Amino acid sequence: MRPARMNKIRAVILDEKVDPVIRQLHESGLVELYDLSAKLEDPEWNALMLPAPSAEYGRNVASLTIKVSRLLDLFSSVSEGEKAGLSGVLNPKVPAKKKLSFSSSEEIISNVENVLESVEGEVSEPAKKLAELENRKTILETLKDSVKYLSGFDLDLKFLGEGSYTYIVSGLVSQEDISELESSLEEATEGYVEIVKGNPVNKSEKEQKIPVIVATLKQCADVVGAELRKSGFERLDIANVEGTPSEIFNDTEKELLSIETETKAILENLNALSKKWTDEVLVLHEVLEIEKERAEAYSMTGKTDRTHLIEAWTPKKHVKKVQEIIESASEGYAVVEVSEPDEPVEKIPVMLDNAKSVKPFEMLTEMYAPPKYNEIDPTMMIMPGFLIFYGIMLTDAVYGLLLTLAGLVLWKRMGKVSSGAYNLGYILTLSGLSTVFFGILTGGYLGDFMYQFLGMDIYTTGFALVNPLGESTYISAAKPLLSLGGIDVNNGPMAILLFSIVAGIIHLFIGLTVGLKESLANGSVLDAFLNQGMWILLILAIVATVVTGNMMIAGGAVIAVIALCMIKGFMNGGILDALLGAMDITGFLGNVLSYARLLALCLATGGLAMAVNIMAKLLGDAVPVIGILIAVVMLVFGHSFNFVMNGLGSFIHSLRLHYVEFFGQYYEGGGKKFSPFKAKREYTSN
Repeated sequence: MRPARMNKIRAVILDEKVDPVIRQLHESGLVELYDLSAKLEDPEWNALMLPAPSAEYGRNVASLTIKVSRLLDLFSSVSEGEKAGLSGVLNPKVPAKKKLSFSSSEEIISNVENVLESVEGEVSEPAKKLAELENRKTILETLKDSVKYLSGFDLDLKFLGEGSYTYIVSGLVSQEDISELESSLEEATEGYVEIVKGNPVNKSEKEQKIPVIVATLKQCADVVGAELRKSGFERLDIANVEGTPSEIFNDTEKELLSIETETKAILENLNALSKKWTDEVLVLHEVLEIEKERAEAYSMTGKTDRTHLIEAWTPKKHVKKVQEIIESASEGYAVVEVSEPDEPVEKIPVMLDNAKSVKPFEMLTEMYAPPKYNEIDPTMMIMPGFLIFYGIMLTDAVYGLLLTLAGLVLWKRMGKVSSGAYNLGYILTLSGLSTVFFGILTGGYLGDFMYQFLGMDIYTTGFALVNPLGESTYISAAKPLLSLGGIDVNNGPMAILLFSIVAGIIHLFIGLTVGLKESLANGSVLDAFLNQGMWILLILAIVATVVTGNMMIAGGAVIAVIALCMIKGFMNGGILDALLGAMDITGFLGNVLSYARLLALCLATGGLAMAVNIMAKLLGDAVPVIGILIAVVMLVFGHSFNFVMNGLGSFIHSLRLHYVEFFGQYYEGGGKKFSPFKAKREYTSN
């Protein structure tokens, strides 16, 4: 019920042997490395050793990683790939792992370089050619866009630019500015300018411009340029071409077609190379990422002239194995010391250690916050409560079956490649089974579908114990479930409300008991009584009242609890807090009544399903010929909406009852999650 107990491993290792130790620890994934850099800033430690830098081979690894990443980017951009489709998403392919075994970074780097040489030998040339074609295509498309505005000019564009005596430029000018531009150029060049105008062209739906070619003397180039800029002249970037605009436009189009054909052939070639090499390059990338993590691990150690100091957290049950790894990998050139945690609990990593059947529910605990090292792990207690609450809130056997199937797909299919999908699928599968159980118990089969369309009232057949919206064979005015204080529990809503309140009291009682035990274990007897003990006594008094029928017991307990709340408030802040403390009992009552949401969600699911069935029935009866089709559409859409919305609502509200009401009695959270130093392998195995 608590996180795994931790030990701290401290190992002094000879220089030459530290690399195999780091490699073996990385493969084992049994430790979390402790970063010594902060500790080594202390003068006392700093006098003994210095922070170690990252391993030297890290630079080579980083350089190779860049090359490999570029190859993967190239393959990704040219790969046509097979469309995975919905079946591919729901049943993802698990990549085959390549078995590799290296004893040093030199072996790995050499292997990567050899494979890279082979890949680049085939890929570099077409990749270079592809880049050249794409660059040329960009230039041609820009030229084509510019030349099209000059299609009405019969001028060899090789004369554009600065010649021995002239300066000629082409561009676009707003129609309303052209006259002013002509005047200003005439004046600025003293008449040594020639402006040739083309037909107006549309730059956009609202913008019309005049293409112009301006020729002047070379010595007037600067003043002409200044006047053009003032007029908003948009220069057409045309250079190093020869021929009229029409000839250049046609030649450009031909060359673009040729480039497109050539590019297509190269892409096909690269796509084939991508299929041939992608898996191999992914292996290289994974190997390099692992090496990078190992190289960086050195910077977490301390260093003397001949030794490295490594500190690490490891679960107590793995201590012996970690010792063996260090001593074996270092061939005996290491001294290992094991100690109890010597850090504040906030700094001790927390590893949840539940049975396999409970472990997926750790996801729900971590969504709130991992426990602190000295706290109870609530995962085991979340599992039954979450499933029961979820089932009673969704409470429809057909919805439960659908949820079970969806959970199985997530768990058994998508869970192969995603731990999150695995955990969520497992939780949804069990939640679906719980919903099926409560659905059968309450006769929920798509709401009252059987009554509306088959004429079968399941609540009179004896197959359903509780009717959430009325009476059943077993619970009715004639056969009340029980009587409390003169009030008969004689129908489904009352029975479910009673169940909700009793479930809430039991749930809170468990939380309070755990909190009491924790407070007593911490030596806070008074806190244990004032925070949990008096509420436990109040619950026991209510139970005694129900059993004996003596209201004096509950009344006396309520008065005593109010008095204790006031004493607690007075101890915390004086008279005002004492008066406010008397209101704590309403907070406790609110926590109990919060569980009435079980009834609310249960009725919401059944009520909405009933509304869908009634509307479908009405549509089917009222609309001739196609009424049945409309009714079917209504049923599919309506029940899908009800299933999704109330399925999601049940998940959220079940979590809410745990996070707010249940955790509030004993759980704080906020621990530091154990982060193992572990090689992440998807494409390789060791």
